[in-house]
Amino acid sequence: MTKRIFLALLFAPIVAGCGSNKPTAPTGAASSNNPAASAYAYSRCMRSHGVSNFPDPKVSASAGHASVAIAVNPSITGSPKFDSAQKACQGILGGPGLSQSQERAQQQAHARILLAFARCLRTNHVGDFPDPNAQGQLPLPSVIAAGVDIHSRQFLDAARACVGVTHGEITMAQIQAGIKGQP
Repeated sequence: MTKRIFLALLFAPIVAGCGSNKPTAPTGAASSNNPAASAYAYSRCMRSHGVSNFPDPKVSASAGHASVAIAVNPSITGSPKFDSAQKACQGILGGPGLSQSQERAQQQAHARILLAFARCLRTNHVGDFPDPNAQGQLPLPSVIAAGVDIHSRQFLDAARACVGVTHGEITMAQIQAGIKGQP
């Protein structure tokens, strides 16, 4: 199961099992009728499985609409503890009643958006920016290992020019938050 993380998150976005606008279908004490409870249960689970600095979700509500997002600092997503905790906790956040084929289609659509973003960055003079990995993720350590200076004016200008291809899945605020989490 793959869910989006709201990248504090450009790079980690997109780590399996970590969040979406509407996390549901939890197991255990959280109720599928309460996405916020599911998201809090997921955060507690991640912390109990060794990711001590995993954040609580951000919950917002307005007339007739509620959203739940978990902004994960990309610096914590590349560790083996994170991957292990994610596997242990993945049943807490399920798709919103989606079949496996629908979930897979969402994952593929998300991976296409990240690929478009990566291609746009390369077109805008960030030539070393990598494609998403096989899991449809852009982990920050991989981006840095590819030689991308995420603190450079060139990267920031290219990111500003390219966020539009993500149709709101990646924002400049998320990119800047992800960068601030890095030395």
